[in-house]
Amino acid sequence: MSETYRVLTALGNHGLAVPDDTPDAAPVELHFRRRTGRPLAGDRVRIDDQGAVAEILPRSNTFGRGSDRGRFQPIAANLDTLLIVIAPRPAPSEDLLHRYLAAARMQDVDPVVIINKSDLPVPDAPPFSDLDALDLDVYRTCAGETIDLGQLPERLNRGIHLLAGQSGVGKSSLANALLPTLRIDTGGLSRSTGKGRHTTTATRLHALPGGGWLVDTPGVWEYGLWSMPVEELERGFPEFHRVGPCRFRNCRHDHEPGCAVRDAAADGRIPACRYRAWLRLLNEQARLAAGG
Repeated sequence: MSETYRVLTALGNHGLAVPDDTPDAAPVELHFRRRTGRPLAGDRVRIDDQGAVAEILPRSNTFGRGSDRGRFQPIAANLDTLLIVIAPRPAPSEDLLHRYLAAARMQDVDPVVIINKSDLPVPDAPPFSDLDALDLDVYRTCAGETIDLGQLPERLNRGIHLLAGQSGVGKSSLANALLPTLRIDTGGLSRSTGKGRHTTTATRLHALPGGGWLVDTPGVWEYGLWSMPVEELERGFPEFHRVGPCRFRNCRHDHEPGCAVRDAAADGRIPACRYRAWLRLLNEQARLAAGG
């Protein structure tokens, strides 16, 4: 009879997993068969007596990002929380936070913002200046020579939580602080570019001391969405659905007359930063659809 395991990492045709009910057990190696498919970190699987994945159990969601060609690339499965890490240095692009928010909400994942390196002055500029207008939990942390995680560990005691953010914001340092018995390689900022060196090479699931799971992912300087219908992108902006129906059912909320979203953005019922992000992501979708 096959057993149920939680996948920690998947590389090529093999990976590591632990028994679903014993997260502190020593990992075992799994093999993937073509007919079964390749699981993701966070998946629950059944394995047979030969150490091969016999079944990937149904997922609650699949979190991923867009490839250079605008295709969806899965990263992890069954997430509860997306921990969006930003920092005063390196300065994030204006759209980065809103891209992550859209991706999380499209997959029914709860987004949380972490401002790391809180010992540094926080710029009075987007995306930091946007946070007060957004309905988000925000945590301030410091994971350098001084460790201060505030109330973050209590938030992570249950479920699966993925650390996301560009290289250099301190994701590996945060993971090291949250997982005292684990040492993830950390790297400083590149002196020539001001951007972070990639220090994590594969998505990996780790058991947290309080009972939850932490997903550590490779850093990316720019997080991109994938090509999708406008209706799917709109699922990443739930505030649009709270302002009443537009005049046209297929409204793109950019120029149509009688658009409830445009009216709500104009009178402040929708934060201006969210509507600006919508317009930029809408233009990006047009470029992806055109193959650019």
